[in-house]
Amino acid sequence: MTTSFLISPDLLPLTGHTPAFSKAGVGGILGPSLGASLLSDQYGFPFVKRGRALLLAADFGGHHQKQHFDTYTFLILDLAKNQEWLSWQHHYFRDTVLPNSRRMSFKALNDGMRRRALVPFMQAAAGIEGCLVQFAISKVGGSLFTDQINDEIGAELLKKWKVTVQERLLRVLHLSAFLLSGLSTPGQDILWIIDEDDIAANVPLLTSLTELFGRVLSSYSSHTLRHIRCGTTSTFEDGNLIFEDIAAIADLTTGALGELCTGFVNDAVFPRRGLITPLPNNLTWKTKLIASWMAAPGFRIRRHTTILEMEPGSTKSRITTLGWRMYEGSVITLP
Repeated sequence: MTTSFLISPDLLPLTGHTPAFSKAGVGGILGPSLGASLLSDQYGFPFVKRGRALLLAADFGGHHQKQHFDTYTFLILDLAKNQEWLSWQHHYFRDTVLPNSRRMSFKALNDGMRRRALVPFMQAAAGIEGCLVQFAISKVGGSLFTDQINDEIGAELLKKWKVTVQERLLRVLHLSAFLLSGLSTPGQDILWIIDEDDIAANVPLLTSLTELFGRVLSSYSSHTLRHIRCGTTSTFEDGNLIFEDIAAIADLTTGALGELCTGFVNDAVFPRRGLITPLPNNLTWKTKLIASWMAAPGFRIRRHTTILEMEPGSTKSRITTLGWRMYEGSVITLP
């Protein structure tokens, strides 16, 4: 499978497949809320006619000691159904707005050119046909998994990563597989982009990661997929920075989510069911801007944010779905 094939405009024939999230694994606790949010409107993704290649770009945050949550963001889209964004990225954004191969990222927005590029970049992202799904998981809890990998081969593959990395890797694997169970369609090729040095540091590790992901995915998916490829943005890059810019959307939003959740904790105003919660004080300008993007109505891209507050030493958790809203020019959340 080549990069040029992955950007092919080919569409799959209609199959009569009805999207539904798996109840296996993390689907048992996440399925109802994500199904209600992402599968309620049958006039958009993932119910529309589908492309041959489904892209899932994953980004992770929360490594800073002062942050109270680990954050995981996944951007899922059919490449064939987003030709307008691909054309804008190639013929306008990279030629005019952000030339010289600069990469958009949350940490790099102190750069003046990247700052000026943020608004047009996020405006264009709003028109993507796909889903942006976020998870914030509190650091005080233990593992999400009672059994890490339930087969002998998978358990041996997992040992190739440091013990300190394994929990984060398992979360990414299971959350990705869960999302694909509801947002993919039979016969699709899966391109899984993961930009994390500890998880995908070299080619042998990427090979093992792809095999391990396939084993986890088989426990979630109720339909048959075709080829599964795993790589970093540099693995698939063809010089146009397409995959860099797709992954940057996940990077920007996961960085903002981490700051937002830490702000909620510091201000002691964490969102609770039935309460209208304004944004925390002392957020940076970039988090305020991205939070406004998450809350803005009328965008084509679907957005969903779930917060899991873990209990220390336990797999029990409190699950909160953030309902982003704009209210008289301000951003609030309605769990």
